[in-house]
Amino acid sequence: MSAHSESLDNRKRKILKAVVHEHVETAEPVASESLVQHYDFGVRSATIRNEMAEMADMGYLRQPHTSSGRVPSDLGYRFYVDQLMDAPHLPMSDAVKAKESLASAAVEFDRAISQTCRILTGLTRYTSIATQIVGKETIIRHISLSRITGRKLLLVVVLSDGRVEHRIVDPGISVQDRDVIQVSNLLSSHFCTASIGAVLSADDIDIPQPVSQSAGTIYSRAKYVLKNLAESLSFSDTSVHIEGTNYILSQPEFQDVLRLTSILSALEERTRLYQLLSRLVLGPDVTVIVGAENPYNEMQDTSFVAASYKIGDKVVGTIGVIGPTRMNYRRAVAAVEVMARNLSNLLTDLSLS
Repeated sequence: MSAHSESLDNRKRKILKAVVHEHVETAEPVASESLVQHYDFGVRSATIRNEMAEMADMGYLRQPHTSSGRVPSDLGYRFYVDQLMDAPHLPMSDAVKAKESLASAAVEFDRAISQTCRILTGLTRYTSIATQIVGKETIIRHISLSRITGRKLLLVVVLSDGRVEHRIVDPGISVQDRDVIQVSNLLSSHFCTASIGAVLSADDIDIPQPVSQSAGTIYSRAKYVLKNLAESLSFSDTSVHIEGTNYILSQPEFQDVLRLTSILSALEERTRLYQLLSRLVLGPDVTVIVGAENPYNEMQDTSFVAASYKIGDKVVGTIGVIGPTRMNYRRAVAAVEVMARNLSNLLTDLSLS
């Protein structure tokens, strides 16, 4: 509960809720006359104006220009989300369509993540972001090596979270099919059911059994590629998916070029986004980060709504949306909630198949 919650009586709460709804809808400052026209407070405009002035002094509203109405502050939005917002709601037709769209389009981990982001952006009209966590305990369920050209080989690794990774292996020598088959079997016997952590700590040069010189070269090179894959999976920029950046451009708040450039630059810093979402999204519920609550200055004109998604009981990443603080939080929270649940169910099914 907000530290200031006791200061807002019922009328002020109703006014704040109305100001949030009006400002989200219009992107304009809200005047007392407008509130009296659209809502039944049972009092005159002057009374509402006095109440709004008091709420501005208390920090819940702010006045962008001396002659204008008022807009919610970050504190006002936070109080709204925590105390005043109606239960998150997504129309049943939207929820059903989103679930069906994800189930029909996603057959592997990466496609499931990117499709979820596309659907979430479509539901909210905000930029969507997803992070992927690959813990060192993630298990290799399948590993194989096959020829794709004269010298180039393809390493395929299937992980316990349903992800499928492909890497090219170039041993630098001409290869025989029998050597490729032997090395593929060796990789499978050594690394299938091994964890990412075990791959990272594996000895650099161990040929498990007597093999030909060419097979030994192929094995060493394939193992090197596998270790690089394990390192990149621990964290890389591809661990962050972003969809719908164009929706930032359409927001009235970000028509100022400097503000827009700052936010777009921040979205490019995927390492920071990954750290932000990994650090701030805690617990099983949807997390809402409003404006200045964001530790990164460049992002303090925005709000995040995000939730963890799982495979079984294990958290494997975060998904959410970023938009202006003038966000439709009720719909955003509902959409993130629905898509996190849909994604969790799909990935759990993929990991068991």
